[in-house]
Formats: sequence, structure tokens, C-alpha cells
Amino acid sequence: MDSRLFPPPSKPGLCPDQPVSPKITARHEIIPRGEGVLHRPVHDARLVSPRAFQYPALEVLIPVRRLPGPASIPLKAFVLAGGAGTRLSPLTSYVPKGMIPVAGKPFIDYVITYIASHGIRNIIMLLSDEDSEVYRNHLDDGSKYGVNIGYSISPRTGTANALKEASSHIDTTFLVYYGDVLTSLDLTDMIRFHREKKATCTVALSTGVRIDYGVGRVDKDNRIEYFEEKPLLKEYPVAIGVCVCEPIFLKYCSSGSDIAANVIPALVAKGERVYGYLTSEPHHDIGSFKQLDEVKKILKTQGKNQAKTASKQD
Repeated sequence: MDSRLFPPPSKPGLCPDQPVSPKITARHEIIPRGEGVLHRPVHDARLVSPRAFQYPALEVLIPVRRLPGPASIPLKAFVLAGGAGTRLSPLTSYVPKGMIPVAGKPFIDYVITYIASHGIRNIIMLLSDEDSEVYRNHLDDGSKYGVNIGYSISPRTGTANALKEASSHIDTTFLVYYGDVLTSLDLTDMIRFHREKKATCTVALSTGVRIDYGVGRVDKDNRIEYFEEKPLLKEYPVAIGVCVCEPIFLKYCSSGSDIAANVIPALVAKGERVYGYLTSEPHHDIGSFKQLDEVKKILKTQGKNQAKTASKQD
């Protein structure tokens, strides 16, 4: 397995020397109440910080100072993590999908670390009312990962609407990342490709995914001309849940619609500049118990290998 698939956790040195003030907007009303925070219900999305009640209001996602490691990219990442995770029920009745422990830590930690490894320092979690508190308590303001994390909370009315609700914070190229996916895709190069093509939307497509079924082709008499079990269909690469988009993308987003099922096909039908960034790099998601078990095995194996490497170096 490619050791780049799951980058190592951020080191303490990645965090700023001085604490970075969290970020809130006036659209969210937070009222101190004892030791906790009462979030007054509103009907639109709210972009908040878990410690917002401790600080004066600031412009959302103030960039941290330049950090060690990859150069910071002035681009916001929107992580979709508000889904119900019904295929993982009843597990997801108790813990949000992205917070399921995998090889010793919540899966979302690997996602944030991966995004940060490509120099993206401003991340907005797109969450639902049902699971937002769990994520906020764990991720906090993002400083432990060397990033800034904000939160957009909205009802579960489709992935496109979750993004639309955070649209006031989109004014330039942005990344959409499905929070149940992890990949070793070269995100930095994908962003370069997107800008080079002057694309409205660039979709990451994998040429290395085997489908779960045997496929065949028959002639007019139904005689089989071709058959292959679990083939790689390189002429039909698979979307892996990573997109780089321009603000015009939001024009196609509406309540009840899905980014993959509705918005991207609509962009293509309208003749917008939609490109596919092809990669053979491995990727995994935790959408089902089978896939979750596979990811657990991969991460455990990689963790053991990293431990052996570290002990040899010592």
C-alpha cells in the first residue's frame, strides 16, 4: 500500500506559536449559559467557532501566519460531513460517521491532516444540527492541526444545499471534499490543473477502482463476446468525492439537490467548463461496514510499518 495514502498526524510544530482567535459571523447567535453554550435555533446555516462566546466577532477564517511545511494556499476547503450515514446504522445512531474511531483516532482527523498537508489552512465543516456538537467538541478551532476550522450548520437537505448555505464565505476558487473519503491524490497538482484549464469545476476521477461485479458484453443474439470479473473500467473513471470549483458553481446548487447526482450533470449539460482530473492513486471511503473494515486494516498496517521504521531510525 502506498505510504502516501494516509499522511502522518500533524506535529505540534505545525500549530502557531500564539493562539489564533477563532472566527464567527453575525448570522449565528450564541448565548453564554453557565459552562456551556446555548445555540439559538435559526433556519439558515450558521458559521461558528466552538469558542466563539469567549471572543469578539472577527472576520471569518482569519489566516494563520505562515507555518512550517507546505506553503499555505489561499483557498478554502468545505468538508461535507453532515450526512446521516444510514448504511452504517446503528453505529451512526451513536457517533457521526466521520467521528468513528479508525486505528486509534476519529476518521475525520486523517481528512483534516491530509488537507493541511497540501497547504490549505482554512477549512469549513459542513454539518447538520444532529451531529455538529460532536465535531466541534473534537476539532475545536483547528489549531491542533495547524489550520483554522469554522462550522456551517444546516438541515439535512442535500449536499448541494449544505454548500449553498455557506456561500457567503465563498468568493474565489474553493475545494469540496467528502468527509468520509481519504486518498493519496495529489491535491496540489489538481488545483494547478484546475487553474490551468480555467475550469468551472474539476472533479477527481480514479482510474484504479475495480467495480464489485463481473461485466459482460453480448451480441445481437445475446451470445457473450466479452466477460470479466471485477474489471477496471478506465474509460469510465470513478468520482472519489473531491472537487475544485469556482463561485459560479453555487448557481446550480439548491435545496434537496446532490452535488454528484444533480449539480455536476447540470454543469455539463449547460456547457460549463467541467474537467476531470485523472488519478490512479488509491482512495477509500467508510460509507459501508465492508469499506470501514478495509480502511481499519490499512491504517493499522500502516501504523505498524511506521512504528517499525521509527524504531529502526532510533
